[in-house]
Amino acid sequence: MKNQKPDFAVREVEASRPLLREELRWTVQEVRGTASYLLEDPLQGKFYRFGRREYEFVNRLDGRMTVSSLVAQLSKGNSALALGAEEAEALVRMLADSGLLRSSDSSHAERVWDEVNRPNEGKRVLGKVSQILFLRIPLCNPDRFFSWLAMRFGWLVGPWFALLWAAVLLTGIASISGEKERFLAQMSGVFDFGNLWILGGLWVILKAFHECWHGLACRRFGGAVPEAGISLLLFATPLGYVDASSSAAFPSRWHRMIVSAAGMYGEIFLASIAAILWAHLEPGLLSETLHRVIVLSSVTTVVFNINPLMRFDGYYLLSDWLDIPNLYGKGQNFVQWFFRRWILGMKKARNPLRKGDPHLSIMAYGVAAWIWKVILMTGILIATAFLFERLGLIIAITTAVAMIIQNVIGIRRYLRKSAASEGLHPARVVLRVTGIVCVMIALLSYVEIRPSAKAPAVVRDIVGGETRVNCPGFLTELAVSIGQKVAAGELLARLENPEQTAKLKQIESEIERSRVIRDSWIEKGEIAAAQAESENEAALEEIATDLRNYVGSLELRAPREGTVDSRHPELLIGTWIESGRELFSIVDYGRRELVALVAEEDKESFEEALRVGGELDFRPQGRLGTWSALLSERIPRASVQPPHFAFITAAGGPLPVKNRVLDGEEENRAARDGDADQAADRYELVRPRFEFRAELDESNGILRAGEMGNLVAQAGKRRNLAEWGKAELVRYFDGILEKANR
Repeated sequence: MKNQKPDFAVREVEASRPLLREELRWTVQEVRGTASYLLEDPLQGKFYRFGRREYEFVNRLDGRMTVSSLVAQLSKGNSALALGAEEAEALVRMLADSGLLRSSDSSHAERVWDEVNRPNEGKRVLGKVSQILFLRIPLCNPDRFFSWLAMRFGWLVGPWFALLWAAVLLTGIASISGEKERFLAQMSGVFDFGNLWILGGLWVILKAFHECWHGLACRRFGGAVPEAGISLLLFATPLGYVDASSSAAFPSRWHRMIVSAAGMYGEIFLASIAAILWAHLEPGLLSETLHRVIVLSSVTTVVFNINPLMRFDGYYLLSDWLDIPNLYGKGQNFVQWFFRRWILGMKKARNPLRKGDPHLSIMAYGVAAWIWKVILMTGILIATAFLFERLGLIIAITTAVAMIIQNVIGIRRYLRKSAASEGLHPARVVLRVTGIVCVMIALLSYVEIRPSAKAPAVVRDIVGGETRVNCPGFLTELAVSIGQKVAAGELLARLENPEQTAKLKQIESEIERSRVIRDSWIEKGEIAAAQAESENEAALEEIATDLRNYVGSLELRAPREGTVDSRHPELLIGTWIESGRELFSIVDYGRRELVALVAEEDKESFEEALRVGGELDFRPQGRLGTWSALLSERIPRASVQPPHFAFITAAGGPLPVKNRVLDGEEENRAARDGDADQAADRYELVRPRFEFRAELDESNGILRAGEMGNLVAQAGKRRNLAEWGKAELVRYFDGILEKANR
């Protein structure tokens, strides 16, 4: 191009005489049968992997030859090892940007650094802003501690201990299998709000234990652990870390995999021991603690750490198992190439995957990791906005804007560079992208689907019978056993709430004091003062009456005659029970029905099912399989009054609610009756819903009254993808806003 300006940055790099820092160390590893060269920067604790061609070039950077001369020299020797001018330039830029070079010509080196890095200064600042949600706080250098640990306990990552580990794991699994019902019953309420402080303490201890295994394994195989600290996700969730990156230089990939898996390895061993002890203990505080250790050390550890799409333990395990170093980087390079080649139409864009690379694995991982990254960042920004209210909204908006600006600047700079080096015409890019967008819009507009509609539903005895907690507290006594027949009003269980009990005693003390003051005013003949004090006493008495009823509901009583049904309530003794939680169901083993609350946008689907008499599927939470249900009735008008306490968020249900203003009669009834369904009168749904009822077929098994699930119906009409996607997004974000404002 005649008017094209010369790229001074390229000229500066070509004329430079780069020199590698003396303290850098090379390590040779075998990857998929070929040599791979790892350059270690011991000062920064970082590693850089090169192929044979890059190694031959970088290893010759002695500060005497210019980059252009070195490229020419290598091309005259073995052409298979030669780098092109553009490849050499990009490699020198990367080395300079990473701080791996030094030069005797300091002024020239500064010019090169400025040419290479100054355009990226703003991008780096924006990148730091976008990383504000992931704070890392270094605490200490634990290398000496892990050196001592490896000398005395290095056998814990050896082959003989692996046999013991497997035996303990199988014993732990067998222990839980033999007490499966008890284990599942004890899962109920583990994550209740009142138990979170216990879970938080255990979480911190277990994460420290997890990281100690990483450090132990790394030091056992000769690595260094120069740093340990805490990572804060969303400023609140503590995640410990140790810097075991030196394991990347281990020649054996099996040693690298052991270091990656060591944390999970140790936690699962601990969970297995806890399972064996738990199975042999009677219900109580120690049993509850061991149960939580099992859950946190097995389920949550696997969920958080095994996911290979995030750069945690699972990613490094997968990368070494597939023998694909830098799997994430290669995958993202492929996604970028795909965008350039097929979206921007850059025919000269080179596929970053080489001949010996497993193309299918890298491509699949790259696309999956990119999609997961978008979903994860979107979810984190939304969570930040609603968890921290106004401050969170500011942080989320600032971070999102910084990320958008960072990407726009990068794309703009890339297009300008490509237009200069490859003759890319911006107008053609715009036309191409516009064409792709039009095709996508056409697909969204004309491709139709018939999605299913679902609504939250609860199993209910036609005559009722569920007993739920009104005033939360610690479960201290069970007065009945499962299968026992009880009369209406008979005591079922007792809870304790010291805070509410103390508050009641304080109010009663204030009432007594008010009476004394009133009597003293009467004796003095101060009728007006006595009358005022009588009004104060009446107000206190009204508050005390409400509190007496509230505290009185700590005694759970049978709402009717029937048979007691529950799921191992004895395991909950000594634990905090949240308001609205169902403890018992008084059953007459008669017919049950489903009550579903249907949103306005799904009403048509359920009405059609009601007209044609079609069967629907009910999918209860926490159970496998589906139950058939036949719609039998619809309440003609939408309502904000929940027909069952299990629907509302105050009881851990799916539907957001707000406090309802009660009239005098309703207030008296709610105060008089401690039953949870009457307490539901205090709330109303944020959005009105239509109530549908269905006859439940229990041929697949008996369902307990109060069990929640989803009732699923086919959509009444076909909808194009755009309409369906818009409706789902609106529903999703409406739900978030409703829960945030409830």
